[in-house]
Amino acid sequence: MRKKMTVLILILFLCLLFFPHTALLSALDGLLLWYHSVFPVLFPFLFLSSLLIRIVSPEDMPKILVFPLMRLFGCSAYGAFVILAGFLCGFPVGAKLSAELYQQNRISRKEAMFLQGFSNNLSPGFILTYLSAGQMHLPGKGGLFLFQILGAAALAGILHAKVQIPAARSGTHTKRFSGDSEEKDLWTAAEKTEAEPLSFSVIDDCICSAMNSALRLCAYILLFSMLNGLVMKILPASNPAILFLTASIEVTNGIALIAGSSLPYAVKYIAVSALAAFGGWSALAQSAGIARMDREQLFNYTKSRVKITLLAVILSLTVLLFCR
Repeated sequence: MRKKMTVLILILFLCLLFFPHTALLSALDGLLLWYHSVFPVLFPFLFLSSLLIRIVSPEDMPKILVFPLMRLFGCSAYGAFVILAGFLCGFPVGAKLSAELYQQNRISRKEAMFLQGFSNNLSPGFILTYLSAGQMHLPGKGGLFLFQILGAAALAGILHAKVQIPAARSGTHTKRFSGDSEEKDLWTAAEKTEAEPLSFSVIDDCICSAMNSALRLCAYILLFSMLNGLVMKILPASNPAILFLTASIEVTNGIALIAGSSLPYAVKYIAVSALAAFGGWSALAQSAGIARMDREQLFNYTKSRVKITLLAVILSLTVLLFCR
């Protein structure tokens, strides 16, 4: 494995030497994408989500939002917060939050891996604006794309919970929410830590954490944009297999490639949904790096993304058959 990686790195290095202009333009495209779209949208979510999990306890969370998710996915109150943030904010918030909560002993490793598998997705805003209206030119079908992509992730989480939770509950404890007479089972709850008082030092820590994550995202986007540009320069994009391979590298450029191709409408419709559900190799690398996933976590996360992609394909086929 190490020899193969060494050969791959040498090949990429030679590509940079032979195609420096392509690499430069691709890197600039990635930097502009991060500067104009990713950083201003994602940084506030990274900061506020980190701040919330530092200063808010499960008892402070709105029960009307938390309890339905706890029952549906069998997670803890903190897990419900990760699901909300992951589905609303986009990559890599779900992976980052579950990793932070695990590091702070607020959720267990098992629950962190469970949450990472399905709560780390493209944001609804990206799907509605960029994918549906901007690239596919189907603004009226934005709801269907949400159903296919985010619905596949939610369905994967529910199906996994049906199998995982009964076995996990046998060795857990419960925690009472203040003002509620019913014991709420936090099936994977780890040792709980008290919420911290709001202070400038806490705010500064959260800003530093959000900036660190945002800058690392920038580096990942640059690297994969360069890789995407070099692959497009070397390989013939007219071949459908090469087109799908190139598109899978980075989701933003990949959706544009598929949507602008000469493929039949049904193939493009299914392909963009599958790519958005998977997130691309760039998003996978970003999430794994920011969440500091070890080999077991990375394998579990990749397996979950593949399952979600397959479910998205099934839902897309269903939509094409019954919702034309």
